[in-house]
Amino acid sequence: MTARSAVAAMTAYTLELRHASVKLNQNESPYDFPPELKREVLARMAERPWNLYPDFESSTLRTALAKAYGLEAENILVGNGSNELLDAAVGAFVGPGTPVVFPRPTFTLYEKLITIAGGLPVPIEFEPESGLLPLDEMLRALDGLRGAVVILCSPNNPTGGVLPEGGLDRLLATGATVLFDRAYGDFARPVILSEAKDLFGEAVSQKRSFAVFAAQDDVIPLHDRLVTFSTFSKAWGLAALRVGWLASTAATCREIRKVKLPYSLNTISETIATVALENRAIRDANVAKIIAERDRVVRFMKEIDTIETFPTSANFVAFRSNLKLDDFHKRDVLIRDISSYPRLAKCLRVSIGSRAQNDAFLTALQELA
Repeated sequence: MTARSAVAAMTAYTLELRHASVKLNQNESPYDFPPELKREVLARMAERPWNLYPDFESSTLRTALAKAYGLEAENILVGNGSNELLDAAVGAFVGPGTPVVFPRPTFTLYEKLITIAGGLPVPIEFEPESGLLPLDEMLRALDGLRGAVVILCSPNNPTGGVLPEGGLDRLLATGATVLFDRAYGDFARPVILSEAKDLFGEAVSQKRSFAVFAAQDDVIPLHDRLVTFSTFSKAWGLAALRVGWLASTAATCREIRKVKLPYSLNTISETIATVALENRAIRDANVAKIIAERDRVVRFMKEIDTIETFPTSANFVAFRSNLKLDDFHKRDVLIRDISSYPRLAKCLRVSIGSRAQNDAFLTALQELA
């Protein structure tokens, strides 16, 4: 059997399987779900028949999300990770020849989904040193494009940069449909200029704005041409469950639902996500610890002359150096090699872990630098 030519020309999304005592390569939370809440979930699941399909509407979780974020259940769809929902949205809005503008380097899955749908990828390359996504360049690319779609992630994976303040409004003003991935939004916050200068240097502090829309304050805007994707994998520490959700107007959700697979979220994952929403203070405390650790790690790295760190508002730090992935792996620390991305030659990415994990990474870095 021969695959479609577009698929045959692609490479699969892969991850090199390695093991280390200190695992900082996949932007996971270092904090597991509390044991007492695990027991609560197991108790709830024991009372539910396992021979029956999950709730077709995922009503309990959608209602809990709506209450948590000031929305209505009709504004929300849930699925098996935010990637599944992004795939459904691309299926709803991208067809043969649809121009899709996106910054690059970014999450490689975006371009794969565009290609599979037959869309026309319009990558806008940018330098990660600025800490900002290329808003003006994206706006220029959209000028004159009819029926265009924008896909972006802010904070951006794998660079950590953000969309400038007011960026979403300006993108929507072009008439484009915007698919906005806020997987790392809980770790973002507006950075005042003096703090930006201290963390990332003079060049960044001179930027007109380093503020970011990332919905850390749990405000999700609604617009017929805006779809916002969120996940329980990062800030909530539930990556093993594969739970994602999207928010948009009721009309837009109805269109995406036509493409989305039914019964894609199992009852166990839905129940755990619901319990997590009932205990949001745990997420908030863990996010605060990760942000504090991120700033500590960046300050340490900035003191090493042979390391160039990129401004980050996510739960990871991308940096450029002559060091290799194997250098750290030999010291039982696993990070991510991102040097194959455009504009990221000689670059690595380290997730922010617990203080002990971060200390192990920094010790290895200091020995190697």
